[in-house]
Amino acid sequence: MTASPTLRGGPESRTEGSTAIRTEPRLRRVMAGLLFCFTLVAYLDKVILGLVAQPVIHQLHLSAAQFGFVGTAAGLLGPPAALLYSFVADRMPARAALCVLAVLWSLSQLPLFFAASASVLLATRFALGATEGPGFPAAHATVYTWFPNDRRGVPAALLTSGASLAKLALAPALTAVVIAFGWQTGFLVVGLIGLVWAAVWGLVGRAGPYRSARGRDQAPQGPRAPLRTILLTRTFIGSVIGLFVSNMLIAVVLTWLPSYFQTGLGFSQAAAGSLFGLPNVAGLVFLFTLGWWSDWRLRRGGSSRIGRGVAGGAVLTAGGVLLALIPLTTTVPAALLLVVLGYGLTLAVQSVSNPAVAETAPPAQRARVLAVALAFGALGGVISPWLGGVVLDAAKTPAQGYSHAFLLLGVAIAVGGVCYGLLVNPGRDLEHVLRHAK
Repeated sequence: MTASPTLRGGPESRTEGSTAIRTEPRLRRVMAGLLFCFTLVAYLDKVILGLVAQPVIHQLHLSAAQFGFVGTAAGLLGPPAALLYSFVADRMPARAALCVLAVLWSLSQLPLFFAASASVLLATRFALGATEGPGFPAAHATVYTWFPNDRRGVPAALLTSGASLAKLALAPALTAVVIAFGWQTGFLVVGLIGLVWAAVWGLVGRAGPYRSARGRDQAPQGPRAPLRTILLTRTFIGSVIGLFVSNMLIAVVLTWLPSYFQTGLGFSQAAAGSLFGLPNVAGLVFLFTLGWWSDWRLRRGGSSRIGRGVAGGAVLTAGGVLLALIPLTTTVPAALLLVVLGYGLTLAVQSVSNPAVAETAPPAQRARVLAVALAFGALGGVISPWLGGVVLDAAKTPAQGYSHAFLLLGVAIAVGGVCYGLLVNPGRDLEHVLRHAK
């Protein structure tokens, strides 16, 4: 392995090089594709709850707040599980960690097919959150081992796009399954899909060369800084804020958007299932555009302060403003447009926030730092579905409730975007971290 003579993509190239490590392009694409499928299946496990919201509420006799708490339950154990995982993240082989997590969360989907009740639904969502919580940081840490710092925006967008493609490509098919065979069958299908992925990853999955490791599936080595030093950097704090508010919106959309289309805008269940993927068209466009642009800027010598900090703050703020305007709309097309653009812009920040965190941490600590960041960021998705249900129950009409919910979300996201843009500067903060590294 040879070192790059120039510093591309910020000071991180001093620690692991930039684009000089040779990898097989086909193998790198296969691994990235498998990890994308991992996040796709993980989000599909969450999408199914939103798709079956109305039949579940009616059959199990749940209020909006109770169903919102069910949506929240999936995230309650996720952050603590991710934090626990952070203590071993840098020592666990990527193949084993991801395979075990996928098997566990897939199995948690199956009980509802055999015994549908409110208590079983709640228990399985708790189990799902506990097993999925460590999965996202593990997937991001693994995909970054296949790409240098100045090429991580697009892989980050790819993994984040699992949320969008789960709704866009697979939600209509899942809706058809639910309508034809009942909502319990939907949980069975997503559980079986997860088990298939786990089998494939167990056979061929592994970490890449950008790991500072003795071997691709061994514990990474290299300089380490005190964890406190990394977690108190402005980039880490700003990235957590961005992840927190964007996850608030993702969780609300997964739990409540089909119901909003049905009870708020008057669409049928089948139409709502098809429209469920509409905001994700914008999400995919903005995710990959910002991820590609940030990588392109870094490869041309630009700073990550602009490419990952200012740009991420701008899209997050713009997304929040658009969502806050939904209560002012008077037509269905206008409301749909604001939801589509607001969601897409908000989601896009994750194509730069996760690489910003990864850039700030030495390679030997990257998996652990990502796990901590994503654990705290996931807390936004823990509270927002339940808060959405409370707002809906307090409103006089469903339309009014959804308007209030989008207004509150939009303001929170816009404020988070301003904070993100002011705080995130990975190059500066990595210099600070490396001064404390041993």
